[in-house]
Amino acid sequence: MKIIRVLVFGATGTGKTSLCNALTRRSRPTDNGARGITAKSHIYPPFKAGNRKIEIVDTVGLHESSHGTVPAEQAVVDLIELLEKAKDGFSLLVHVTRASRITKEHDEDYTFFVENMTQGRIPVILAVTGCENDQPMAAWVERNQEAFQRFAYKEIIPTCFATGGPMEKFFEPLRVQSKEHLLQAIWDNALAEPDRLYGPGTGSSFNEALTRIWNEFVTLAGLPEKYRRRVNESVYALMKRLGVPSAIADAAIKHIPDVVEELGNKMPVPGAGKILKKLSELGLRKMFLKGKREGT
Repeated sequence: MKIIRVLVFGATGTGKTSLCNALTRRSRPTDNGARGITAKSHIYPPFKAGNRKIEIVDTVGLHESSHGTVPAEQAVVDLIELLEKAKDGFSLLVHVTRASRITKEHDEDYTFFVENMTQGRIPVILAVTGCENDQPMAAWVERNQEAFQRFAYKEIIPTCFATGGPMEKFFEPLRVQSKEHLLQAIWDNALAEPDRLYGPGTGSSFNEALTRIWNEFVTLAGLPEKYRRRVNESVYALMKRLGVPSAIADAAIKHIPDVVEELGNKMPVPGAGKILKKLSELGLRKMFLKGKREGT
């Protein structure tokens, strides 16, 4: 069965996790406070939709390192882990925003994920949360359609994923409608096969993709220039320079073949990098096959 891999992104507090929970029927914690609760990217178990499966990756708010729960030294680890989770590519991007004015963070999130990280190769749709105050919800999109013309959204989907309180009876049918419309948009706009961000045939290695994405993150998050990855600086050296503890740095890179190769190339053994990369790839394949046999 073919799988649709969806990357969900958006600013803190826009309702990303609530949206993901509704689509996947999971119940990861959500929070409407000033600080985001999604401290790292998360892959939901695939769920069946028609004759295909959908796998959703929920991401940490891009701006959390500036004013939220994720310090800069953790952000680089999170981006490395997100890229590792992206090794099989994505079929579609879902940008989540609130039904309000377009913010600077909205623009920056779009630039980072659509233009920089995936380089415009993967279709993107916009899910607008908090549309329950409009009747019908599509009225908000109709009023604001022109404001989004500069973005390359395939569709703009008005949604409501609010729960609880005295308005629950009003929210429930709107959540059902929102889920149905969003799933249909995912089905209609997803690529037939996921587009990979790096690896053979893409023209980009893991390290090249990470450098491009990390340096763009430093710019958008407003971090000091000292955080930018230097020319010829290894991923491991970058993490150590940013103050990432050795145990975390080791755990972050040990299962990533391209990074393992980079470290191996620094060893005084001819061909060590390629050998270590091959061994790590075999290890990943072995873990994948084991998980498949066990039904994970």
